[in-house]
Amino acid sequence: MILSPSRRPRSLAQRLRRFFLEPDRAQVALEFSSLALVGAHVEWRAGKPGVRALVSEPLTGGAFCPTLEDPGFVRKEEIKDAANRVLAKIAAPPLARLALVVPDVVARFRLFPPDEVRAELKNRDALVAFRMQKLLPFSPADTRVIAVWPKSPADPVLGIGFSRTVLAPYEELGRAFGLDVGSVETSSMALMKGLSVEGDTLLVRHDPTWLTVTLTRNGWPVSLRTFDAAVAQSPEDVRREIASTAVFWRDRLEGKQLTAALVHASDFWLDRLRGSIAAAFGCVAQRAQPPSDLMIAGVPNAMQWSAAPALALLGASY
Repeated sequence: MILSPSRRPRSLAQRLRRFFLEPDRAQVALEFSSLALVGAHVEWRAGKPGVRALVSEPLTGGAFCPTLEDPGFVRKEEIKDAANRVLAKIAAPPLARLALVVPDVVARFRLFPPDEVRAELKNRDALVAFRMQKLLPFSPADTRVIAVWPKSPADPVLGIGFSRTVLAPYEELGRAFGLDVGSVETSSMALMKGLSVEGDTLLVRHDPTWLTVTLTRNGWPVSLRTFDAAVAQSPEDVRREIASTAVFWRDRLEGKQLTAALVHASDFWLDRLRGSIAAAFGCVAQRAQPPSDLMIAGVPNAMQWSAAPALALLGASY
């Protein structure tokens, strides 16, 4: 976590909890994918947030290949230059609060049944961290775990585990530009912050180097699976994983009908994913959209669609 000099230092527990959870009125978001770096700059207009600038800089194939154990900066100079161009074009002011949107694949998610992590209030986060540690290939000193507790005691507890070393290069890009890195969020989690749908919702986030398939019930995740490039680049494997998610939803979660199915993917993959979702769930999937109050007249829809996670995260911070 990078704190601006004007902010009071927080305890270690407070600083860790801000990861993946608590954006604090970020003015700027920088989103990483294997296709492009996207930057957005938000400011208040008549008492409401509005987008001042939105920029996308494409990356060449193979420049960015993230995994759980590697930030994925294969061509470091290309990524650094793209980030600098994005932040310069959106006129990110010095010490502005920055929200980073990182690939889902750099974190590991686990949903725990409430009975598996039942403990006294003061010990419950430590219990989730202990359970998550067994699932992560990092040394204890490098491992960070966030526990996200639902409002309903019947819902699963979400554990998010990641490596501090893997996340550091993302933060360093913002720090090098003089920004205050205030929050780090994964792409699917950022998109979920923009959802307000009752009932069961399917969210599919596809990148050429990873795939995440999430089911939410009344806004809370009840199934969340992330796959690496080996699956994401195979249409047949992607179809199979969506189909298996549908089986799990019907058999284990007693799912009957989706309220909505949303996809965030390139145009190349969008129709393929829609076909797989229709076959498995009997539902017509829609493209994931940015928050309506952060849409910009005159900006190409393709650019705004690509920035949906970043804009959802910025919208959630107000």
